[in-house]
Amino acid sequence: MKHYLKYLFQLILSPRNGWEDIDKASSSSAKIRLTPAVIATKGYYPLIAVAAMSVFAQALFRHHIVFLTLFMRMIITFVVYFISYFFSIFVLSMAIEPVIDGEYDEARCQTFTLYTLGLLALITIIENFLPITALVLFFLPCYVALIQWKGCEYMHVRPERTGHFMMLAILGVLLPPYIFYFIFSVIF
Repeated sequence: MKHYLKYLFQLILSPRNGWEDIDKASSSSAKIRLTPAVIATKGYYPLIAVAAMSVFAQALFRHHIVFLTLFMRMIITFVVYFISYFFSIFVLSMAIEPVIDGEYDEARCQTFTLYTLGLLALITIIENFLPITALVLFFLPCYVALIQWKGCEYMHVRPERTGHFMMLAILGVLLPPYIFYFIFSVIF
C-alpha cells in the first residue's frame, strides 16, 4: 500500500514525473516490480475499502444521518469503485488501440486505470471527512483529468490522437464511478 500511495501523491504533486516513475516501477528491471495485480491487491482494493469506511466520518458533522444510510453508502462506495475498475478496463481494451502507438498493452491500461481510480478514491475520502458540499470539490476531478492527460506519454498515445484519448479516458475511466454511484444511489 505504501508504494501505491507514494505514486498517487507523486501523481498529484508532479504528474509527468509520477507517470515516469510508475513506468520504471512497472518494468521488469525494477527492484520491486509493480504489476497490475500487485497494485490492485496491495494498493487499490485497500484504498477503496478505506474510502468506503470513510463514509462513517459524515456522522461527525451530519447528526441527522442514520447508521443504516451510512452503511448502505459504504457498500455502494466500495461496489462502485470495484465495478468501475473492471468496466474501465473493458472500455479501454475495446477502444484504445486506434489512439496508441503499437499494440494494446493490458498491463499499462490496468495500471493507468488503477491510479486514476485511486485518485478518485482519495477525493472521496476528502469529501467524506470535510463538512462541505461536493460542489466545492467539483474541480478535483478536473485535476485528475489533467493527470490523465500527463499520462499520455505513459500510455504511448500518438500526439495527434491526444484529444481522442482524453475523451476515452474521461468517459471510460473518470466518469463511470460517478455514474455508477448515481445509479446505485437511486436504486437503494
